[in-house]
Amino acid sequence: MKLATLAWKNLMRHRVRSILTVLGITISALTLFTILAFNGGYDKALQEEITASGVHLYLSMEGCPMQAASLILHGGEIPTYLDEALFAEVKGLADVRRAGGMLISTVISGNKADLFYGISDEVKDLKTNWELNGEWFKGPDSVILGYDLAKDYNKEPGDKMLIESLGREFEVTGTLRKNGTEDDGFYFLPLETAQEIFSRPNQLTVIAVQLKDTNKLNGVKSYLERRGAYVVPASDITQVVTDMVGGTKSMMLAIVTIVLLVSGLGIFNTILMATFERNEEFGYLRCVGAQKRHIFSLISMETLMLCAFGAVVGIGAGFGLSYVFDGWIRGFLAYAPAGKLLRPDLLDVALTFLVVIVMGVLAGVYPGIRASRVSPMEAVRNE
Repeated sequence: MKLATLAWKNLMRHRVRSILTVLGITISALTLFTILAFNGGYDKALQEEITASGVHLYLSMEGCPMQAASLILHGGEIPTYLDEALFAEVKGLADVRRAGGMLISTVISGNKADLFYGISDEVKDLKTNWELNGEWFKGPDSVILGYDLAKDYNKEPGDKMLIESLGREFEVTGTLRKNGTEDDGFYFLPLETAQEIFSRPNQLTVIAVQLKDTNKLNGVKSYLERRGAYVVPASDITQVVTDMVGGTKSMMLAIVTIVLLVSGLGIFNTILMATFERNEEFGYLRCVGAQKRHIFSLISMETLMLCAFGAVVGIGAGFGLSYVFDGWIRGFLAYAPAGKLLRPDLLDVALTFLVVIVMGVLAGVYPGIRASRVSPMEAVRNE
């Protein structure tokens, strides 16, 4: 009888125990596979979002990269503002393709904060990830709602809406389709309207700049810095956001380490208990000529079968549930780009399978050695 066949039959003799062990391995493989897919997928999604925006530089008066990135991505107020005259100057630079002005403000209303973006018309061409239902602003009393706001208030283009925190009624000219970014929760107003409401005439929070040639980035950056603006390249924002989610990634790594450890102990316990129960069997095998290496190989084969099956099921579940996990993980992130966060590839599959197999091999070493040391006399003692 072939070794693999004998190993399979031994596992089937204790189906419940084998199934429970495989389930533990499956959870380990699923967890590891999901985290690997997220680790690479998040960085790709973030890079795609920053690149797709077509914005190469952000100008503000904030002097801390973390705060500036947070303001640009999440909204908020700062004590100092850009002069709108600089906006006109930036748009006139020979190396600038287009620039958009923004005034970001927050109004506390009851137990919630309403986030407002006053935006110039040029922002429409910079927000390439926007899918707008309806139209752009028609006048000073127009508002465009992020997806979540439109859904919460059940508003559609053409509806009237009283924004209580402002005490003013607006016409909803457009709503954004869901894109998974902070934009889903923002009110977007014409720039002049926002400047009037928040008493910030001719002032801006951020200017977004798209260049004609990215090779001129450093030159434009240096010039604008001499003009008194704090300039943040889009690539720096990518790094800042990556650092912001670094803690989440570390926590996930700790979780998968614990899961793998627990799963490895489960495999070790299952195989070890099986060797205690099968002393007589091993004794008979020794009596009919089986050598120690054959017994060790049998135990190793059983362990590898359990691990391989659990790894395959876990990886398959990871692919099947990636959409569910994608939405779940977004709830834990300081910033989630619009693209898919979980992007499994062949490297993730190979690494997950390899780690699970190595874990199984390590867990099966001692049980295999113990089984191989069983004396032929064990068979005689039970006669």
